[in-house]
Amino acid sequence: MLDSIVLDQVSKRFKRDWIFKNVDYTFTAGSKTAILGQNGSGKSTLLKIISGYVGVTKGSVSWIAQGKGLEISDWHKHFTYSAPYLDLLEEFTLKECLDFHFSLKEKRTDINLEDVLRTSGLQGHLNKQTALFSSGMKQRTKLIMALCSDVNVYLLDEPCSNLDEEGTQWYRQLIDQLPTNKTVIVASNAAVEYDFCNTAIRVSEHK
Repeated sequence: MLDSIVLDQVSKRFKRDWIFKNVDYTFTAGSKTAILGQNGSGKSTLLKIISGYVGVTKGSVSWIAQGKGLEISDWHKHFTYSAPYLDLLEEFTLKECLDFHFSLKEKRTDINLEDVLRTSGLQGHLNKQTALFSSGMKQRTKLIMALCSDVNVYLLDEPCSNLDEEGTQWYRQLIDQLPTNKTVIVASNAAVEYDFCNTAIRVSEHK
């Protein structure tokens, strides 16, 4: 079980421009946190830093489990990541995508995947290649893979991108069904995506 994620003076610079400086924050187990800011403010960059995908210019990120720091190579075991810029395996059908994903991540035992597919509107498309999916169908697929996995942390970047009103309501249902001990971090500037969060990091305060 993951205890916390600790950001210590995290700063990021691209060329000569500082995106943000000196972010100090601790994500505790079960916390729900929004990373807020306008487009281009560095929200996605900070989320990528938390995941280990992007390195810091200064400072450090630590993932703590059972009182000990984890090696960065082990962080991926504890989280899933959903973002509109992440690609699906488009030569795969939806069923193949799901089967492959859940061969790498355990499925949550408290939900029924068939019910989630039915409410998402994707149940009838299991044998269709995801290359033929609309942007909204692709986004729902990514959210299913992320939020139906049994991990400690869910990293969500603009989770309602390409979703219509019905899709947004479906996303909120998935969020409401998460066990309370799960940690959720949402990078967004749309309240409907994060207003369930009880804490926030405002990137504009770290310029």
